Amino acid sequence: MNSFKENFRIAKFLASLFTHSAIPEEEKAYREWINENPEHQKLAKRILNEETYEKNTQLIKSFSSQKAWDRIYPRLGGEKASGFLSWRKSLKYAALILLLIIPASYLIYNWVAGEPIGEITPGTHGGELTLSNGNTFNLFDNALPEGAAEIFIIDSKGINYQTPANKPKVKEIKNTLRTLHGMECHIVLSDGTKVHLNAESQLTYPICFNNKERIVQVEGEAYFDVAPDKAHPFIVQTPHTSIRVTGTSFNVRAYADEGVESTTLVSGAVKINNENEDYELLPNQHFLYDKNSQKGIVSNVNAELYTSWESGSFIFINIPLENVMSYLSKWYGFKYTFEDDAAKQVKIGAYLNRYANMNPIIDMIMELNMVDIKQREGVLHIAYKQ
Repeated sequence: MNSFKENFRIAKFLASLFTHSAIPEEEKAYREWINENPEHQKLAKRILNEETYEKNTQLIKSFSSQKAWDRIYPRLGGEKASGFLSWRKSLKYAALILLLIIPASYLIYNWVAGEPIGEITPGTHGGELTLSNGNTFNLFDNALPEGAAEIFIIDSKGINYQTPANKPKVKEIKNTLRTLHGMECHIVLSDGTKVHLNAESQLTYPICFNNKERIVQVEGEAYFDVAPDKAHPFIVQTPHTSIRVTGTSFNVRAYADEGVESTTLVSGAVKINNENEDYELLPNQHFLYDKNSQKGIVSNVNAELYTSWESGSFIFINIPLENVMSYLSKWYGFKYTFEDDAAKQVKIGAYLNRYANMNPIIDMIMELNMVDIKQREGVLHIAYKQ
């Protein structure tokens, strides 16, 4: 739909179909239109649903039909009003069509123009804890299971297993901490290791480390500051790697919906086992595992680019917009879709505040004048500008 005149043409044959008065040419035009794009099918379904006709009627009553026509008419490229009137009179249900066509035209126009993008707020601290017995509860509901306070305490950021006195000497009972989209959570394990869990992530861990190795499992993204203990190596297991350390700081990213897993070392040293191969990292080195090729590679990087989220920032340097939106959507909790592959490949560079609203980020992307972002029914639609 390249013009409002085209939108109005579509509204006309949709109105004819709604009133069962369409001629063969209009039926053909309708079939061609809905086959162009799945979104057209959704829109047609909304308009042609007779159950919503009463809503359309009420809509037309909410504003002046004449004023609406006065706004639509100039967009038709200079067509005379008589042309509209002659078309209107040729149909059996002219009044009914007029009622439908104005809101339909506006609906199509607004679908193309998009709705105002609402405020997109950042995430917050939150999380769900699943105990070894399968019970799950929200950390910040102030409704802990009986006896839980003897094992850990909860503060404004998350869980602390180290602080409580008289920690139980039990076998390695495991709990799972999970964050949803738009959530982050901190946890201090029983050995003093600190973990910052990013959005849509989970950490499975023992409530008390009693074995020779301190083993945890992570999915999603987490930043680890491991308590030194050479006698008891700390091991982080992801779906595709095993990361072995004694005392160090590093970032792990292992989301199921992304094509790669990565580990970025900030300080200390780590040894990564992947596909029966070992890789050793030094500070400011990055391990990347490609799930499709099943190959791993180590490269020298600026670790801050991969760990800035932990300290409250987003840093993107020449990153494809597809990756940027995947990253941001987990934290800000919005839905989006790309209209074409070209938009996905647009490269972005930015330094952003993780705890600020996302709307300035959208404005910044739009100012590049390479993509167009519209919101329809709460979903951001991203298209490449031709």
